[in-house]
Amino acid sequence: MDIQLEDDAEYRCQVTPTDDDPTPLLSNKVTLTVRIPPFNPVIIGGPVVAVELGKATNITCLVNGGKPGPTVTWYIDNSRIANNVFTKTTIRPNKTEDVVSSVTMVAKEEDAGKTLECWAINDALKEHLKTTATLDVQFKPKVTIKHNITRPIKEKDNIRITCKKIANPSTVTWRWYRNNAMIQGENKDYLDIRSIGPEYDKNKIKCEATNSIGVASEEVQLTVLYGAYFTGVRRYIPVDIGDRNVKLECIAEGNPKPSLIWRKKGKDNYQPLSTNSIYTIPYVMPSSIGAYVCTATSVNTGFPDVSVEVHLLLKGPPEIISETQQYAAPEDTVSVECVARSVPEGTIEWYRSNEKITYAESGRYTHTYTPMADGLKDTLHIKDFHDSDFGEYNCTVINSRGNDSLVIVLLEKEVLPLAYIIGGVCGGVAVLLFIAGACILYHRMKHSDSDSYAETDSNTEIRKRDKTESPLDFGKSTLMDQWRQDLNYQCPSDYDEVYNKDPRLPSSNYGTLKSDNFINAYENHNGHLFSDYTHRGDETFPTENTNGYTNGTYGTSSFRSASRTDFVKPVEYTDPYGYRLPPADNSTTQLATNV
Repeated sequence: MDIQLEDDAEYRCQVTPTDDDPTPLLSNKVTLTVRIPPFNPVIIGGPVVAVELGKATNITCLVNGGKPGPTVTWYIDNSRIANNVFTKTTIRPNKTEDVVSSVTMVAKEEDAGKTLECWAINDALKEHLKTTATLDVQFKPKVTIKHNITRPIKEKDNIRITCKKIANPSTVTWRWYRNNAMIQGENKDYLDIRSIGPEYDKNKIKCEATNSIGVASEEVQLTVLYGAYFTGVRRYIPVDIGDRNVKLECIAEGNPKPSLIWRKKGKDNYQPLSTNSIYTIPYVMPSSIGAYVCTATSVNTGFPDVSVEVHLLLKGPPEIISETQQYAAPEDTVSVECVARSVPEGTIEWYRSNEKITYAESGRYTHTYTPMADGLKDTLHIKDFHDSDFGEYNCTVINSRGNDSLVIVLLEKEVLPLAYIIGGVCGGVAVLLFIAGACILYHRMKHSDSDSYAETDSNTEIRKRDKTESPLDFGKSTLMDQWRQDLNYQCPSDYDEVYNKDPRLPSSNYGTLKSDNFINAYENHNGHLFSDYTHRGDETFPTENTNGYTNGTYGTSSFRSASRTDFVKPVEYTDPYGYRLPPADNSTTQLATNV
């Protein structure tokens, strides 16, 4: 018979009464129980169930429609879960039962990817029913941070700071922070810092990764090595003679901390005065005035030393140092400048035609006041300028120690027409081209003459003799170079005017013959070197200074005084070393004035 669920009931067997026995017969009650297997169990959220790492999560399995109600058990990787399982049964009107079973899990990292099983069985089943789901253990990102420099970071290095993450879900958003302040526009897993500077030293850089589970971050503190630089240096200090305990302060920053040395320029061979940041002058004397140099050294870093000058300035009346003549073109914005040294700082007044210029009342004059380290500058501006504004302007500077005045004459600037300027430029270019062409031609001709000179046996012999007989052995020096070097000697007093006798020499009636004068004399006498003043054939040289040196320089040869008529022929010159200079042979020898 085809049993249906509605057949589940109590049954009795009844005998129908007869005429003979009018009492019906009724059997005992029989209960018919219809057993129905449940539907396959279902894990809500499967086949992959997301659980959050370390957080208690309820996982539910539904087993519907069984009669009797099924028994539900849980397994993970074939191991039964006995604890934290809760079951609820609901009976439907048709007598079937729905079972809801939940297991509470606190997922661990090792649970990721494991298989969770929900088993169901009742009397209508010979084998249990089951369903499975894979555990997806989700967690907020785990972040590691590092940068690309393995050695100590130095200023001007290009830095890339990278963050790596492990996250489930893997999709994350990035943010970067510098000292807990968010860096706008940076949303990648790396941060680039180009040419890093000292301002990043001791900074904390943090990256932050966010996914649907949560937020995680990691930070790194940067150590940046940088060269020394100065902060808070008062570079100009006005003093009076007799001031006591004057402090010169030099504060330097750097990583590593720089060492300091104080020196005074131009005193005691620049010896160190102090290695402290503050150098104290106990008593100001005139010799104390001047520039002091503070040098900061970054030890063993390769960074260069840096120095700053601190000037000790003596207080006194002002001194105007402006130009007395200044120029302006009428179409320009016309200004007159007055610059003054003034310690202590003073004020400037302008006068025109012996009347003080009042800026507000004039309507045409304004000024720009610029304080300087050791004085001041004031620039007088003239609006609506016209020709009558050329002329004299009086600048007067006043400080607590006195005053100074200067009359500055404003003159009209001459402006060359544009055509003159263009013409001058073109003319200059033409001259340069002409000079370049002449130089090329000269070098070509010189090369040709040198080749011709080398071809003759006689000239070759002269060149060899010049090379071997030159006292200074310059190799390629010419005969005229030899005369320039060797003939710086004393000559008779008759030629003092020609040779510019040195008035510092003793009254020996000897002048000094310069090599340039010697060459000029040669040129003025038509190539005859000794035409007006040659030695007599019997003339000899004195024997003094035969060592050839006087005070470390080459010595000079002396002539006895003689009249010009006595000089009839040249003589051979013997220098202190025994080298002989032959008379000039103008037919074959090239005279040169440069090497």
